[in-house]
This record gives sequence, C-alpha cells and structure tokens, in this order.
Amino acid sequence: MKIVEPSESQLETIKAILSYQFDSRVADAFIKKPLKISMRLGKIRYVYLEEKRIMTLRPTDFGFTLDIESGKIVLENSEYPKYRVVVKEGVNYLGDVMGIDVIDADPSIKPGDEVVIINNKGEIVGIGKARVPGFMMKSIGKGEAVRIRKVLKNGQKS
Repeated sequence: MKIVEPSESQLETIKAILSYQFDSRVADAFIKKPLKISMRLGKIRYVYLEEKRIMTLRPTDFGFTLDIESGKIVLENSEYPKYRVVVKEGVNYLGDVMGIDVIDADPSIKPGDEVVIINNKGEIVGIGKARVPGFMMKSIGKGEAVRIRKVLKNGQKS
C-alpha cells in the first residue's frame, strides 16, 4: 500500500472519528501531527506518523485501533483517568488483564473501547480492548478486564 499525505477531507474524517471515539482534545492533538495515510478500497486504512503505523481503521465499526505511539498521544492529551486502565506492576501480561490486576480504571470505559494500559507510575504498559465496563474492572476478580493488543516489554514494543 502506498503511503500518502492525507487530503483536507481525509484529515477531517480522521478528526471526526477520533473526536467520537475519544474527544476533540485528543483528535486535535493527532491532527496537528504530520500524519500520513494508506488506503484500501478507496478508504483510509492505516495512519502513520514518521513512517510508523500508529493506528488502523477497523472496517467493521470505523473505530481506530491504537498502537503504543498513538496510546502515548492519547495519554498526553487527556486527563487522568480518561481512557486508562491502571494495573499492578510486575505482572507478566501475555494476553489479558484480569480484574485482580486492575488498580484503577476510567469508569466511563465501555466494552469494546480502546484503552491505554498504564502502571501506577503512569508509564504505558500496553494497549488493549476493554471487555467489561471500566467501573466493573476491579470487581470482576479473575475475569478478563482487558484483552491486550500491544504490550511494552522492558521499554520495547512487542
């Protein structure tokens, strides 16, 4: 796929989706960056920053999946606890964050939302998809709270 500069219309589309999925402050932060896109079947599919893919547009529901870099942008441009799930340190996260590992979570998170997983120092641990509402995450015990999509291991993206 060819990586190109987005048109004004395509930037507006990206901004509208991010405003809906997150909020206008997060959307504005992304739009101010030198984004590039690649398309599939005439529609935006991937969003790049400095030649790195940072988001993928899901064709099923037209929401963006995040990567570690885009998760950092979300964190930098939103107030705690928005879009965050805080987890215990020292747990090896291989596929799921269980409720017993959740210290705190944005109570407005809905199942299916993209979330940024952080430790209690505020450092990014990974990116995932919420499986239960944020207000329930701490109370579900050994149940799956977040399905991890990307994880940062020792400062390295996996």
